[in-house]
Formats: sequence, structure tokens, C-alpha cells
Amino acid sequence: MRAAEGDDTITYSVRTRLLVTMLVLMAAVLVVAGATGYLLERLSLDRAAVSQLDREAAEFAAFAQVSVDPATGLPYQSTSALLQAAIQQRVLGSADGVLGIVGDHVEWTAPVGVTLRLEEHPALVQAVLQHRSDAVTTQGRLIVDGHDFRYLVVPVLSGDARESGALVRAIDLSVGYHGLDNTYTMYAAAALLVAIVAGVAAWAVMGRLLSPIAELRTAAEAIGEDDLTRRIPVHGHDDLSALTATINRMLDRIQALVEAQRQLADDVGHELRTPLTIMRGHLELLDPARPDDVRATRSLVTEEIDRLSRLTDDLLTLASSERSDFVVPAPVDIADLTDETFALVRTLAPRPWKLAGLAELRLDLDAQRIRQAWLQLADNAVKYSPDGTEIVLSSERRGGELWLSVRDHGPGISEAERAVVSQRQVRGESALASGLRGRGLGLAIVTMITDAHHGRLDIAAAPDGGSIFSLVLPVPARIEPS
Repeated sequence: MRAAEGDDTITYSVRTRLLVTMLVLMAAVLVVAGATGYLLERLSLDRAAVSQLDREAAEFAAFAQVSVDPATGLPYQSTSALLQAAIQQRVLGSADGVLGIVGDHVEWTAPVGVTLRLEEHPALVQAVLQHRSDAVTTQGRLIVDGHDFRYLVVPVLSGDARESGALVRAIDLSVGYHGLDNTYTMYAAAALLVAIVAGVAAWAVMGRLLSPIAELRTAAEAIGEDDLTRRIPVHGHDDLSALTATINRMLDRIQALVEAQRQLADDVGHELRTPLTIMRGHLELLDPARPDDVRATRSLVTEEIDRLSRLTDDLLTLASSERSDFVVPAPVDIADLTDETFALVRTLAPRPWKLAGLAELRLDLDAQRIRQAWLQLADNAVKYSPDGTEIVLSSERRGGELWLSVRDHGPGISEAERAVVSQRQVRGESALASGLRGRGLGLAIVTMITDAHHGRLDIAAAPDGGSIFSLVLPVPARIEPS
């Protein structure tokens, strides 16, 4: 349990709430089960008392009909003698009592040693005296002085009212209830002990089960703008493990988006600052009175604006590369794509362009993005190779891969530079030696496009000088030549 900062509201952990819910449900089950059992036991005791009294009435009636006085060998001549003989034959428990009533008074009581003495309860005696002259056997119930009596009155009628009497048999249900109370008191104590043990065990088990949530919270608190690399360890194969893996994937996406935003901000700062600085410097030095200076400055500013426009397009392309719809694959005839691209590159510069290969197959890819990347490679070949040298395009299937290549006769790229030349803001030393200053985004865009197609950018040295840049795309095994 903890209080949130700046808030008086008390919050509870998931572990605490689950434990409390489990204990409440367990307590409810134990209480309902105990109460139900207790009530059923009380009802059973009551029914057993009624059945026992019914048997007593039947046995006394049978005894009165067939029994004889041992002293005379004849049937009992008086009600008093009959009741005395019946009472002496009774076997009574600790909750059982008996009386013999003759006329309007108690004449016989239970033998010495019987625990329950009915004659010591005037209210009960008064109640049973009211039924001594009834024509039928009577059962009743009387709760008095902490006792719960279930009683039976079996009348013995005679022509002389003074000789009429009754056998009174009573069971004190409170004795059985007391034993039942003791039993269920022990049940309550045992239930409380079980609940405590279960609560301790559940607390430990839930701690282990919910540990990924605690780790998730810790990781979420530790993740900041400067550290998005932390991930939560995944253990097991349950729902919480699946949730942890999902959170890790979400963190991957967040990290990628944040890094893309940072990279975009860096790109904007690096790429746009130079042309803006150039334009500002020339405009500040511009002499409006000199037409030649105005024309030269206008030409330079126009060139820098064109450069800004291209940089803006490149930056937008890089920014959109993180979107799920950056590429929209569709069936494309590679031979047609090659012919169309070759027709476009020939307008880039007056060079001896050559088409060296044509792949005949259909493949699912984003034709617009692939053409954009291929044209970028061709544009780089124009920029970084001497005027008048040949540039060769080709498309070729090599086993499970499609190679879309551009070959130039420029200065080439050293093996050490090939690993980094496609990164943003990086150009090879050869480019700098050629007088081309600044940072480039073209190959970074090409790499983004190939990655989105699950391919790669391959850079190799040409056998007779220059470089070969290739878009290498995977070809599924089921693809057949077109």
C-alpha cells in the first residue's frame, strides 16, 4: 500500500488486491459452508429428538398393554404403579429427563444419577400439567432458563380423575446445541488458521507470479529519454510472459520512433544549415547597385533553394520510412520495371547508358520505392564518375535473390568505407576528394527501402575500376519466371 505523491488517495498494489479478493472469497465460502452445516446439524438434532419421543410414546403404549405387575402377576392396578414401572425401565442420557404425573401433581421422578431433573424446572412442569388430561399424546417445545426442551406427554386415563396421569418425557436440545457450538467454534478456529496459512502461501505465490509486473514497473520508471534500451526479462510461457514480450516489442517500437525523431532532428540541423548559411552570406554581401552581382547571387540562391527542396524531399522520405505503409507491395513484372527505370535514368545526364541484363520474373514489391532507390543509385553514379564514362544498369536473378545493379567507372569506394557509406550524413573520402562537400542522404534512403523489402544494399568494386551498387531483394521459392 502506498500514497501517491501530491495526493492523499491511498492506492493498493495488484498483489494486495488479489490477496484481499481471494481471502474475502475464501472467508465467504467458509462462512457459508459453516453456517449451512451448523443449521443442518441443529435441524438434525431437532428431528432426532422428535423421532425419539415418537418411539417413546409407542413403546410406553405397548408397555401399558402387555406388562404385568411382578408382585401380583396381574396387570398394573393403578396409574402410579404403571408409571413407576415405566420410569424405572427408561435408560436416560445426559440430555434426557422423565416425570410421572398422577392427578395434578408430580408423583414420580427420574432415578438418582440422571442429570436432567425435570422437576427442577417449574415452568416445564406447569406446561406439561396442562396436557395430562388430553385424550391424545402431545408433543411440545419450551425454551426457558437457557434450556430448549422438546417434551412428550402420554396420558394415562382412568374413570377416576384422581387416578388419571401422564408419562412425561423430555429432551433438552440445548445440550446438543452446546456440543454443536463447541464443534463449530473449533471449525471457525481451524478455518481462520487455514485462511492465514493460505494467505501467506498465496502472498508468496502471487509475488512470484506477478514479479514480471513489478519488473515492468521498474523498467518503465527507469526508461527515460536518454535510455530506451532496457528490456524486461521473459520467463516461462504463461499470460504474464506473453504480456512481458508484448511490452518489450512496444518498447522496441517506441525506441525506434524516438531514435527516428532524433535522427530527423539531426538531419534537419545538419542538412539545412549549410544552404541557409550560404544564402544568408551571399545576400548580406549583395550589392544591389551591381547588376552582375545581383544576377550571380540570384543564380546561386536559386541553386541552393533547389538543393533545399531535394533535401526536404529526402528528409520526408526518411521520416516516413518508419511508417507501416512506407512500402505497399504489389505484383510487379521486373523486366518492365527495368525497362521503365532505364528510360528514366537516360534523362539524368548525357552519358553512354547501357542495359546489360533483364530479369524475367514477377515479384511482390513496391515498384515506386524500388524505382526511387534504383534512380538514386544511378544519380550517385552520375555525380561521382567522370563525364563521358559509361554507366550500366542490369537486373538479374541469382538463385533466391534479385539483383538490381548500377555500375559506374568512378573512383570507387574503399572496403573500409563500404560499411558506413550508406549511413546518414556520411560520404566516402573519394567524394570529398572530388570536391563535393557536405553530407548526403541518398544511400540512407536506398538502405531504408531495401530494408523495408527485407533485402540489402550491396556495394562492390568493379573489376576494371569503379563501383557496383546493387539492390538485393529476396525471391520466394514459389516465384516462377514471367
